[in-house]
Amino acid sequence: MWPILILMFRNVFLYLLLILLIGGGACVTVDEQGNPIDETPRGHYWDIKKLPEGPFWSPEEKSIPFMVAGLPSEVPEEFVLEGVPEAGNQGKFAAGTPFAAGYLMMTMLERKAGSEDYTCSPEFLYNSLNGGKNVGLEIIEVLQLLKEVGCPDRKTFSASDPFIKPGPEVIAAAHPHRIKGFARVDLSRPTHIMALLLEGRPIVVTLQVSQNFLNLESMQWIRPEGMPVGRQTVAMIGFDRKAETWIFQNSAGDDWGHNGQFSLNRDWFARLATQGYVAW
Repeated sequence: MWPILILMFRNVFLYLLLILLIGGGACVTVDEQGNPIDETPRGHYWDIKKLPEGPFWSPEEKSIPFMVAGLPSEVPEEFVLEGVPEAGNQGKFAAGTPFAAGYLMMTMLERKAGSEDYTCSPEFLYNSLNGGKNVGLEIIEVLQLLKEVGCPDRKTFSASDPFIKPGPEVIAAAHPHRIKGFARVDLSRPTHIMALLLEGRPIVVTLQVSQNFLNLESMQWIRPEGMPVGRQTVAMIGFDRKAETWIFQNSAGDDWGHNGQFSLNRDWFARLATQGYVAW
């Protein structure tokens, strides 16, 4: 009897050991095609220590000078630009750059210059540059269009179809509304950023973003979580020195974030920002 029991226990032990060695005790979730699904906690994907500090300029961008500005003797603890248009909504199209550089920044520039009823058409900028595809645009190419061609009033061109090209009359209507120039912003120097904002200049910035950015429901984007989902261009419109955050306006409508705006800690900004520009 005892030899039989010993043999049984030995067989069970060897079976359990075999399971552990080959990983048979692990539960693997698969999709409908039988492919393993990565169940790594999405919130653990981003590690600030592993992200290089930006910005990341292309060779073409490196030839563009930086805008230099000095801080005044007194700097407020909190500051937000006045006259910022209400948050626009780019919808399902990759038009964040035309909204930040055109709808927000260009509109503010022209209104300060006397065109109080003017609103730059982000649709004109996007449709002129997207090549008939739903693709994102770089800040530099939108600014070059604003300098060379301009941006018509949104009442002149607001096509909901992003593939309708502006005609000659619309292009002619854009010419009176052009920027004189643009420059890079040294995003690694908070004093320069604050100085430019205090001069009344919105800063167009491209950020690397994650899944939890897409459905932000509060003012503070504490940190990126989830898988990376590409880049989004937004407009920096203020700062909070005590909280060490920058304040932005996105183009996902006023139901996103806090009335379309959000804040981001300086440390994360230094890792996520890829480009930044101002215009005049």
